[in-house]
Amino acid sequence: MEKINLDTMDNEIIRLLTKDGRMPIGEMVKKLKVTAPTIRKRIKALEKNGIFKVSGLINPNRHQEMITALVAMSIQSGGKLDKILDEIENLPNVAWAAVVAGRYDIIAEVICMEGQEELYRFTTETVLNIGNVIRSETFILMKSKNNWLGIPEIEKEI
Repeated sequence: MEKINLDTMDNEIIRLLTKDGRMPIGEMVKKLKVTAPTIRKRIKALEKNGIFKVSGLINPNRHQEMITALVAMSIQSGGKLDKILDEIENLPNVAWAAVVAGRYDIIAEVICMEGQEELYRFTTETVLNIGNVIRSETFILMKSKNNWLGIPEIEKEI
């Protein structure tokens, strides 16, 4: 995937919308001193290029049952680490997954809306069904600051 160089205006638009995803274009016009069509065009281009998206986020510290954890995994990849990363990233409850340097091969952020039992099922059943995970370690986030999360797809139907 090709990386795109952002200019100062793109970064300022992203900064404003990160702070307030519902900020009106008119307010952005005043702050950035450019026209509304310029801002709309920039936002549309950022979204189209997969650089930026506006979404609803939740504060995990305020949700009674929610558990957030980092699950670190050692993988027997057989040269297919990217494929396994895709599999893990698409698992229910996974917010994101990344290949990392160090003791583990992949780390995933896991969000469990139903608490400890759901996390237990994820680490003892879901992850192990991949087959390439030879060892994992789970780090439950006890307290975090400025950690607003999007809720990933979960197993349970509404």
